[in-house]
Amino acid sequence: MLTTQFFADPEFLELLRFWDASRDGRALPAWSGDVAVIPRTLLPNLIVADLRGEATYAYVGAECMRLWGSDTTGKRIFADVLRGAHHRYVKSLFDETVARRAPLYSTAVYQPDAANLIMTGRLLTPFTIGASAAPNVLLTLQLFRGSEHLLSRVGVSGIVDEIRRDMITDVAALCARLEDARARYQVVRHTHGRTLVQDVDTIAHELSGGVLVPLPCLEEPDAVDA
Repeated sequence: MLTTQFFADPEFLELLRFWDASRDGRALPAWSGDVAVIPRTLLPNLIVADLRGEATYAYVGAECMRLWGSDTTGKRIFADVLRGAHHRYVKSLFDETVARRAPLYSTAVYQPDAANLIMTGRLLTPFTIGASAAPNVLLTLQLFRGSEHLLSRVGVSGIVDEIRRDMITDVAALCARLEDARARYQVVRHTHGRTLVQDVDTIAHELSGGVLVPLPCLEEPDAVDA
């Protein structure tokens, strides 16, 4: 169940809705580059990566800054900021999202040191900006559970263990199922022991191989380079 718990978060559904609505009949949605058009509820946990040239942080949400320990806006993602296994994990997600031209969901466990664990869920959505026909900007929602240990330590002395990666092939269908699960949860939550996370886990299982296509995880459970 831990592998799909983040799907129960309303922010994931909101980003999927925004991506799908922005398509306007196209295979990929276009984005003007204006952060103001993005739903405000997404901004604290949102990362915008500009892939025109070297991948750069174009926008970093306040919660992401807090967990990282500094503002990385304007910095090169892989040359200046991420290191070790953290670098390789995020780079593999970026590359796969761009290659598949579809939203990707990933869950991983970060272990900054022997005493701390961080559970992370990511939803990566590809957009085009300017005249490009290929994805050249990624809007990524990042949610974390567990230790408040600074994420910047993960690439220095920690471990990244990805435990689930899925491509979302039909965003509208997934949104409909998630919306239905949330509506049913609101009705029964006071009289039934079943949780929304349990419903979402069932939905993920039912849609696996169709709307959700399982992809190979990054095989990197080893300690990162110092």
